[in-house]
Amino acid sequence: MKRYIKNAVKKLQNSDYKKVEIELKSKNDYKKNILRILYNKFMLALQTRIVPSHIKNFILRTTGMNVGHDVCFPHYIKIDPYFPELITLEKGCLIGGDSTFITHEIKGNKIILGKILVKERTLVGGMTTMKSGFVLSKNAMLMFFSECEEEIPKGELWGGKPANLLKKLTDEEIEKYHKPSNRQHKEYYKTFKEKIKVFLKDPNHTYFKIHYDGKRLNAGDDWWRARNFFRIWYNGIIIETTKLLPHCFLKTILLKMTGMKIGKNCKIGKGVVFDHIFCDTIELEDNVTIEDNCYLDGHEYTITQTVFGKTLLKKGSHMKHDSFARIGTTIGENTIIESHSMVQREIPPNVVWGGMPAKFVRELEKQ
Repeated sequence: MKRYIKNAVKKLQNSDYKKVEIELKSKNDYKKNILRILYNKFMLALQTRIVPSHIKNFILRTTGMNVGHDVCFPHYIKIDPYFPELITLEKGCLIGGDSTFITHEIKGNKIILGKILVKERTLVGGMTTMKSGFVLSKNAMLMFFSECEEEIPKGELWGGKPANLLKKLTDEEIEKYHKPSNRQHKEYYKTFKEKIKVFLKDPNHTYFKIHYDGKRLNAGDDWWRARNFFRIWYNGIIIETTKLLPHCFLKTILLKMTGMKIGKNCKIGKGVVFDHIFCDTIELEDNVTIEDNCYLDGHEYTITQTVFGKTLLKKGSHMKHDSFARIGTTIGENTIIESHSMVQREIPPNVVWGGMPAKFVRELEKQ
């Protein structure tokens, strides 16, 4: 990297500016030493397969990222390897899985560099894109499936592509989503385990939610307490393996070994991800089709809440590629979910739904 770029990065880091635009004297002037780039790329690829942990946060820091205590950083997150030092994650914040951090952009003969700042105990939803200049202020949230390069003010909820203000959070909502733990750890963990047992054993108990009062700064950091640690690893290995396979008999057998209920003539495409912790709370009835790169969730964490749910795809239902089913969702018989859609709660039978979040599109003709 040329000195004038290094100086610009340092100046940006030590100032209140969020972005800087620099004219490149040569197109490769912004590129660092090849060994440093290779190291960053390797570590940032490796971290996509490591569970949220202190070790993972240490690995992120070795690339130059500023990662605070108890940051929850789950799977599949993609990070710009050229300027990770422009990313700051303050203590206790939670980043949703499969998100993306972009700290530089090349436009013609210019480079745009920008900081990304996620402040203390704030929440970024999954599958979001954070670009140069993004700031998430105290008590604010960015919804999943969003894209943002703006500063989100204190106490606001933003979402969309590009993200816009959805609502200003009330004092009650801020209390709900950001209230610190009461520090009654032993009582909380005992109650938590008892409620999970009831949730898993009772077929009529389809949704589980509890306010987090554990030891960490956010609920996501206690993911390993959701059930037996070795069971989570067992599930994860199988899910990551089947994700690589196209639809086949072996894939179905492996998924059934996690406890998933899969009916006859189901088709599950390549790249489909089922929840690693509670994949056995997902049920596919007969003749269900799930196309490539879909995601079926079984858990959600916020700063202050732990949520689990049972997901059911009824007979003949069809999720098209790159669609997403949130926890506790039921998709009715023969219903079609369009590509790049997100479904939640109860979807009726014999209809087409689509969008983000999904809404009614049309009824299907009766056969």
